[in-house]
Amino acid sequence: MSPSTSKSGPITLRRACQACSRGKRRCDQRLPRCSRCQKLRLDCEYVNLPLSTDLGQGPGSIPLRPPLQLEIIKGYEASIIAFLVEGISSLPLSFAQKMKTHFIHPELWSCSSVPPPIRDMHALCKLYTKTPFNNSTHLVPSLRHQINSYQKRVAKATNFEDLLASAQALLLTHCMLIASENPSAPFSESTSAALLALGENLYNQAPIQLPHTLSPRRAWLFAESVRRTIIVGFMLRSVYSLKTRNYSVRTPFVDSLPFDMRTGLWDFSCGEGLAGGNEIGGDAIVSLHRYSGLLESGRVHGIGAFGGLVLAACRGKDVSQVLYPALA
Repeated sequence: MSPSTSKSGPITLRRACQACSRGKRRCDQRLPRCSRCQKLRLDCEYVNLPLSTDLGQGPGSIPLRPPLQLEIIKGYEASIIAFLVEGISSLPLSFAQKMKTHFIHPELWSCSSVPPPIRDMHALCKLYTKTPFNNSTHLVPSLRHQINSYQKRVAKATNFEDLLASAQALLLTHCMLIASENPSAPFSESTSAALLALGENLYNQAPIQLPHTLSPRRAWLFAESVRRTIIVGFMLRSVYSLKTRNYSVRTPFVDSLPFDMRTGLWDFSCGEGLAGGNEIGGDAIVSLHRYSGLLESGRVHGIGAFGGLVLAACRGKDVSQVLYPALA
């Protein structure tokens, strides 16, 4: 889902290879060639490269669509679970203060065009952060009502922008619920399934092309918001499972999600453009599995707050546990 900013063509989130796209044929996104290009001996090039999970599956890749139903169970130390719960619980506070968090960016809209779910959620987060911690459990019924309301809005979204905004509001409500709910609350399969379905729904409905009127900065922010919203949704699902039953469940679909390693771009001011960031090697877009592996192996320096959450959620490690390779 990385937008192309080439002058030769429009910004696109297209996943099919260029040969299948030109021929208006279905592309199975295999590497190094899709099945159609392999059969017809065509050059197979992707605008947005399909990502493998790097899970030892041989030369082929695990396609992002349809997602595999295989589940990976992981148990983490209590300190990592506490870190993840605290990190997720802090997102509504950040949003209340700045109208910005790890997956929602205010540069996507002007003050007059803030989507209603985002505007309403900002007001709710401000109210939530003013509630004394020892009284937060009283908010649980109200938060559950809000979750039901946003789930209905997600189901009835008429365009992707409304779907994304409603999904982001829904995730922030879940963040507040995780912080407010009694630690002994039972695990809910329906909640876990709903969070899984939300991520898959966002991925499947992401637009193939972005408007030509978007600047490279806003096009990148839009694509990055989609990527991060999906990732935070699965991270939230993992934290919910860890808190209620001490282990998390993931699918290879999560590991193969695209991740932009230039995390510093998220916090650049609008005048700084797309230059800079913490690229590692060539392409900036890798699978979430590969990025978390780079974090764990000490290949990324200056790990920020979002990177710390990714490392903890995917690898069960704290930033302080990362051992950096000795300089040659």
